[in-house]
Amino acid sequence: MCVQDILFRIHSLMPMREAARAACASHAFLNSWRYHPNLIFDKDTIGFPFLHSWRYHSGLIFNKDTIGSKESASGENVHHKIDCILREHKGSLKTFKLDYARMNGLDDFSYLDSWLQIALKPGLEELTFMLSASMSQTTGKYNFPCPLSGAKRTYNFPCALLSDRVGNSLRCLRLGLCVLHRIVELGPLRSLTRLYLCHLSITWNELERLLSNSLALELLHLTGCDEIKCLKLSSALQRLSGLHILVCQRLGVIESKAPNLSSLRLRSGCRLDFSLVETWQMKKLYLVQSNLIYDARAKLPPVLPNIETLYIESQREARRWLMHQCCLPNSSTLST
Repeated sequence: MCVQDILFRIHSLMPMREAARAACASHAFLNSWRYHPNLIFDKDTIGFPFLHSWRYHSGLIFNKDTIGSKESASGENVHHKIDCILREHKGSLKTFKLDYARMNGLDDFSYLDSWLQIALKPGLEELTFMLSASMSQTTGKYNFPCPLSGAKRTYNFPCALLSDRVGNSLRCLRLGLCVLHRIVELGPLRSLTRLYLCHLSITWNELERLLSNSLALELLHLTGCDEIKCLKLSSALQRLSGLHILVCQRLGVIESKAPNLSSLRLRSGCRLDFSLVETWQMKKLYLVQSNLIYDARAKLPPVLPNIETLYIESQREARRWLMHQCCLPNSSTLST
């Protein structure tokens, strides 16, 4: 292995910010920067002064007009810089992260299709795609691109790109604050093991199709997916071991025949009927619901032979819990 190959290998292992610094300081790293396997654009890197000075991957230009200026931090300039970086990138990526969550002013969707066309190539293992969300001063709720939120603009994620380009390599997928209605275009995602959906506009029928194409799935995480009214996990999900559901307001029924489900986290108003869930392999159970402790015998599963961790929380019934400690064995050792 020659010296150039060694430097290329070292550079590829650096985090994005350090790799950018090295490319700015050394011509030896400048060419390898265009092949860096991990591109991460979030609140930390977008605010990074070096990012605002990148006009081209192959030639980084610094001047007083771009470094640290207010103009360089505007949404239009950020999009232009990211666009230049992606268009100059060569080879395939292992990680592509575009995370606009908790950021304001980055609501231009015109670049997104072309960015995904560049980033989604065979070999990609991890994809994070989170659009911008802003907090409403009047309601205190997220105004994200979802029909339920009343937002005027939406971005419909191009599902066909996933299966056509990264169906054999993608292992982790995080999608948020966008629309996922073009599921009919989706094919098998043979390597997908972790799926995170956050404030996503998706129905149960669409999610069911997505899951049926992700049979290697090990973890399913849903947050704020308010269009899903029921969740029915089939026995075909043989590898599914973790299910996390946080504040999915319309979710009323959860049914699981996944045989190896061992970890369940539920924070929702949904009352879970454990007679519809396979609990024999359950090792970790986290439940946060109202009136849960008071009625624990009725709401907790009757049989948990392999349970190792049990966490239950119900903040609205602390006083009533003190009067009914007899509802759980060894209640003197428990606290709320």
